[in-house]
Amino acid sequence: MFMEGLKKHGIRIALDAEEFITQHSITESEIISINKKFISKEDLGPILKKREEEKDLKPEPKKAEVSLPADFKPLAKEYGPEIKVRESLDVTGKSRTEGGVSDFVNYFRNRYERLSALLRTYSGRYPEADLEGISKLVGQKVRVIVMVSEIRETKKGNILLQVEDLTGQFKIVISQRDEIAFTKAKNLVNDEVILVYGKVLPAFIVAEDLEWPDLSVTREKKKPERDLAAVYLSDLHFGSKQFLGGYFNRFTDWMSGRGENQELAGKVKYVFVAGDIVDGIGIYPNQEKDLDIVDVFKQYELFTDFVQELPDYVEVIVCPGNHDAVRRAEPMPALSKEILNCDVLSLGSPSTLCVENSEHLLYHGTSADGWIATLSHLSYDKPEKVMVECLKRRHLSPMFGGNAIVPEKMDYLVIEKEPDIVHFGHVHKNGYTRYRDSLIINSGTFQDTTEFQQKQGHIPTPAKVPIYEFMHDKLRTLDFTR
Repeated sequence: MFMEGLKKHGIRIALDAEEFITQHSITESEIISINKKFISKEDLGPILKKREEEKDLKPEPKKAEVSLPADFKPLAKEYGPEIKVRESLDVTGKSRTEGGVSDFVNYFRNRYERLSALLRTYSGRYPEADLEGISKLVGQKVRVIVMVSEIRETKKGNILLQVEDLTGQFKIVISQRDEIAFTKAKNLVNDEVILVYGKVLPAFIVAEDLEWPDLSVTREKKKPERDLAAVYLSDLHFGSKQFLGGYFNRFTDWMSGRGENQELAGKVKYVFVAGDIVDGIGIYPNQEKDLDIVDVFKQYELFTDFVQELPDYVEVIVCPGNHDAVRRAEPMPALSKEILNCDVLSLGSPSTLCVENSEHLLYHGTSADGWIATLSHLSYDKPEKVMVECLKRRHLSPMFGGNAIVPEKMDYLVIEKEPDIVHFGHVHKNGYTRYRDSLIINSGTFQDTTEFQQKQGHIPTPAKVPIYEFMHDKLRTLDFTR
């Protein structure tokens, strides 16, 4: 969020006002316009009133009648949408945390309890033990479900873990002589929940093997019954000087049947947008010089125009990203109706929904930066590998303190439902893979290479749009730079 920017202006925000600001997507410029150094919840009421007055002066947004070519006979027009949102797994409207010690305790307890329940389905090679009284089991082989609180290397080159469960703390040693366990342990990260098999010694457990919660190797899936398709977008960055409007117009023309492969275009019933719809305001220092439009509401008006240019039978589903007008910390609530002044299904990040009998996990992907910085085998060139690590752990961002996380009473970053399709963005690089019956899609961007990315040596793949055909379980990518 932009609280740090407000501090630079000498403005402080009351606790009850912070939640109100998040809920109503109130911008930094709106807060500054109040012209007070301490902002209470009551001070924010006039902002909403002013918005309503301005809204009354505007005509109600209507879905524009899109003229389709006479020879374009879209199959998707014949069907209504099939969407079921898993409301309990979306933070929108449920954020109640105050950031106190008890909130952090409840947050990590919820994570441990839900992930340990998944791990208890593993075969019982050894009897399960709690860490409370573990020293009484010296000489015995046990399995323990623990959260990793610290990882370090010993003088002999072994790996030493400080771990805990709901009953206590202990140490676990993974010897480099045990090649399988040691290889796995090199990919451990802080604050994740794992299952460890090992022998109890007086001061620690010597690990023989370890397991992550992980997805099922195979699972029964409902088959889609209609020959429809979905488009996956992210990181559009409306308002940026680097926004690739020409290529984007080619894409919208194709959606309306003006281009090659009309049959595929006519199957598209859904458009998913995984965050960073706009470039935003004040996201990084001196961002103004990179913007074509410096008013965030006008940036979102460009997105509204895009939605209205789509055929009226197409359903648009969006979640926010770190450039959008919601809190920067995860989980992110859905963008409000005041911001998205158009007919879309607005969800939080992450969110879970079933579309055409396919379970979708929709997430902007902000944690990718932390994953890539932590595990040496990950890189921005292969973003799909990041999501494989998330699926193994059944958690999108276990490392607390990497990217900003709000300690809610429930950990919304736990991957509760096994997804058929995982859609994320953030890194501006197309990437695809399948992992244990899950299709992973990173949908790239419609923003050209930025100065920051050039300095990092990161090469995006703009204007390459993934399209998935449900019935045929087929993914293809159309390149709109051609």
